[in-house]
Amino acid sequence: MPFSFFRLLLSALVLSLTSCRTTPPVLQLPSDLSFTDLASGQPFDTTSIHGKLLLLNLWAAWSPASAKELPELVALNEKFAPRGLVLLGVSLDEAPAAGLLVFAERHGIRYPLVRPGPKAIDLLEPIETIPYTLLLTPQGKILARFRGPLKPSDLRSAIEKNL
Repeated sequence: MPFSFFRLLLSALVLSLTSCRTTPPVLQLPSDLSFTDLASGQPFDTTSIHGKLLLLNLWAAWSPASAKELPELVALNEKFAPRGLVLLGVSLDEAPAAGLLVFAERHGIRYPLVRPGPKAIDLLEPIETIPYTLLLTPQGKILARFRGPLKPSDLRSAIEKNL
């Protein structure tokens, strides 16, 4: 008899835990945080990043430190995108988009590349160096800031912890 009671209790607990699961929240970046797609020149559609962990990498083609970390970012994207990470490369270059897209192709970048909208940089402050990388929750809360060239183990650890 006691065994049946515990079995019933365990079943009720499992049922209550599985019924409490919710769908991931929609990404709620500040409304002023907008981006322009580098390839099309059109506003970047943030619906593609709803409910996902977001990694923003602010970079510039003229920055040797930015170029140095690109292989790691490409590898992170390949590993974690299937698990829900969205990586956006935010170009701070004023160079023509065509040249930046060629640069990206040479470095194997397959994640979306954008330019910051009018108020985006102000909302991401303090940006102290380039490259500069931010990890954000689906609600737009900054989880971690990585200044300068990435330490791959630190970034991987932060992503794994929050996926």
